[in-house]
Amino acid sequence: MNWSDIGGLVAKAAPIVGTLLGGPAGAAVGALISSALGTPAEPDAVAKAIQADPQSLERIRKLELDHESDLTRMHLEAETARLTQVNQTMRAEAASNDAYVRRWRPTFGYLTALAWTVQCCAIAWSIVGAPAQAGNVAQAITALTPMWGVALAVLGVNVAKRSQDKQVAAGQTPGVGLLGALAQRLGKANG
Repeated sequence: MNWSDIGGLVAKAAPIVGTLLGGPAGAAVGALISSALGTPAEPDAVAKAIQADPQSLERIRKLELDHESDLTRMHLEAETARLTQVNQTMRAEAASNDAYVRRWRPTFGYLTALAWTVQCCAIAWSIVGAPAQAGNVAQAITALTPMWGVALAVLGVNVAKRSQDKQVAAGQTPGVGLLGALAQRLGKANG
């Protein structure tokens, strides 16, 4: 057992503490909890204490309320560190001279379109070739819905992000849209 497992146990009673237990500050917050519960600073000992005493969650909630500003600061610092890492990765990707790194979004789009086409052709072929099995084919298609839902959602995000990248490269504000861009141009022309 680790501190993130404990986070799931306490998240309903103390959401900030539960969130922090699942992140880089987990050991420090776990030590606070174990101190409040009078257990060793080990996830297993804290879990046993929580399961043995229903009032332990109330003590953890009180701990969260008593140290809310410190815990919120820890949460914000951890989130800032995570976002800093994400931004560094995105900057490295954008600055990369490697063609594949720059073209992974279009590659994903083309592969998704190819897979969609192949699957549609296979479905049509199987229904035409064995009409008696059309019901089974329909059930199989339904089973694939979550997979395609994820793939198409990722593709949608990729397309939106690529559009934003193009807007930034053209000196526009991302997310303004066509009407917003026209309004900006009219404002500049009249100003």
